[in-house]
Amino acid sequence: MEGVFLTLIGAAIFSQSWHILGMYAEGRTMGIIVGALGLISLSAIVLSPVVLTGQSMLIEATVLKTLIALWAVYALAVAAHGIWDLDERAIGFYSAFLALATLIPFIYFAVNLEPRYGTSVWLGLSASTLILTILATVVFFYQAFMLSILRLVSGWFFLLGGAVIGLIGVGIVSATIS
Repeated sequence: MEGVFLTLIGAAIFSQSWHILGMYAEGRTMGIIVGALGLISLSAIVLSPVVLTGQSMLIEATVLKTLIALWAVYALAVAAHGIWDLDERAIGFYSAFLALATLIPFIYFAVNLEPRYGTSVWLGLSASTLILTILATVVFFYQAFMLSILRLVSGWFFLLGGAVIGLIGVGIVSATIS
């Protein structure tokens, strides 16, 4: 579940970075790609967990499913704004909520996963949620306040962050991180 989600949301963030950096001629292309990835990532909620096993799996699965739902809604909101060419300021304000909501799983994973699942799972999930928190914070400052000076910064953060999150997801799916 988490590997598929991280791969899909990493691809969605990577695609959004191309739009922020101005590599798409119009927002509809980005909207279609991110919307499809957001819908597919919603299906990751019903998939069985790959990495997390054990007695306390229910708590970790609930935290992960909440995280997946929040980021899938974000991807669908970005897609709607891209397809219908709406004002992007609303995405910035949603990103403030998303940054705070992603910070909670980061703290939970950083504190609770290492003793139960080992260093590789702990590091993979903690690092990916930390990167997601940083990305949501950068989008908040760029799009909510319309600080045009942050366009390149947020574009490059999204480009590199999406690639790293996608690689962590591929590592989990391929059982490199287990």
